[in-house]
Amino acid sequence: YEGEGLFDGEVWVGELDGEVAGFIAVSDDEVTWTYVHPSFYRRGVGRALLRHVLARANAPIELEVLDGNTAAHRLYESEGFELRSTRTGKLVGNEAFTAVGHTMVFTPPPA
Repeated sequence: YEGEGLFDGEVWVGELDGEVAGFIAVSDDEVTWTYVHPSFYRRGVGRALLRHVLARANAPIELEVLDGNTAAHRLYESEGFELRSTRTGKLVGNEAFTAVGHTMVFTPPPA
């Protein structure tokens, strides 16, 4: 993933019970990667990481979520993200597959 610049910005790591539970990467105005280890699903790790980023936002933030990732889509909507666009294309590095991606945007309240 080095060529995609997914980790070119800031990365925050979430720990739970003394273990790394997940991380979130942000570059400029985009959440480029969010990951929660499956053993920590449904324990608030993704929400806490996302809220950490949103609390610091002073401009709109975008992210992309793949079609079918219902849990992530619901999380983002519940935290104020709105659907901006939907597109279909090939996955970078795995061009054999076609994917549908949704771009979502969070606009922070005025200061």
